[in-house]
Amino acid sequence: MKAVDTDIFVYAAGLPHPYRDPCRKVLTAIEAGRVEANVDTETLQEVMYVYWYRKQLTVGLQYIDRLLVLFPSPIGVEKTAIMGAREVMASHPNLDPRDAIHAAVVIKRGFEGIISTDRGYDDVAGVTRFDPKDL
Repeated sequence: MKAVDTDIFVYAAGLPHPYRDPCRKVLTAIEAGRVEANVDTETLQEVMYVYWYRKQLTVGLQYIDRLLVLFPSPIGVEKTAIMGAREVMASHPNLDPRDAIHAAVVIKRGFEGIISTDRGYDDVAGVTRFDPKDL
């Protein structure tokens, strides 16, 4: 099982970018069952935030509806994930707090890693980053 980072969804639905097609292929592979993956609830919150911030709330809510079909059982971010994120941030103070939460979910759940374009995960012990261009 792999976690999926927010950037995969943003690039996949975004404007032309070197990561747009690789991210779309990753989502297609997940949908087809070739890649086993899930998201945590914080990832879904981030997707909503991006579209709210861009003043595209209707588009964002429609996207969330699609993601909830693709990931019908997102992983709840509970106390153990927050405690894990605290540990990750203590050793990686430059890592974004949300990324620390995603990293903690990967570690605590024993996932293979996280599918992400964000190289910040590369330095986190216990987290393997899968670049969508390599999948």
